[in-house]
Amino acid sequence: MVRALLVKHWLSDTFAEKQLKLYNCPVCNCQKASNHFVMSSCGNFPLISVCNNCSDFHYIEKIDCTCSICKRKLPSTYFQHYRTRFKKNGMRLRVNTNCKDCSKKESSIVSKLKRENPAPQYLTPCPQCGKICYEKVEDIPEGIVGTNGPWQCDHDHKTKEFRGYLCKRCNTGTGLIGDNIEYFQTALKNKKIK
Repeated sequence: MVRALLVKHWLSDTFAEKQLKLYNCPVCNCQKASNHFVMSSCGNFPLISVCNNCSDFHYIEKIDCTCSICKRKLPSTYFQHYRTRFKKNGMRLRVNTNCKDCSKKESSIVSKLKRENPAPQYLTPCPQCGKICYEKVEDIPEGIVGTNGPWQCDHDHKTKEFRGYLCKRCNTGTGLIGDNIEYFQTALKNKKIK
């Protein structure tokens, strides 16, 4: 009984020490807990030495950007930025060209479509490229020409109609071309020429 209490006390102290571990932000020169930093996957050290607040304030460019969906011109802080990816000028890279409002709407539409249409199992061929889709790139066996997930919910952005699931590569490629059939035909012609 006493031993169990000692172990419980030791474990709670170890947990408390991990919770209270402080790191110094060189920008604001404050000591802050680990939850104020982007931590490594094992949680032992910050990936970026600057705290999240300073990163949001100092490493997002002070420019206006136009949302590709609603076409509003908004400050760049109104767009999502990666916490650990930076441009050559040292500023954080923007995730995409959708403002936070449009991203939120799009996310709710995709969530609804995914609830109504469950994703196929892995080790199933992608309907567009025909390659077997594995959960992650690391899962593709050596010598196998496969593709990776996670499965992407393909839908018409105007009509919100569900079209099916594609592997990540096919969805990215078709997404970059867009929903314009003429772009696909031009891309196909250019592919045949080469």
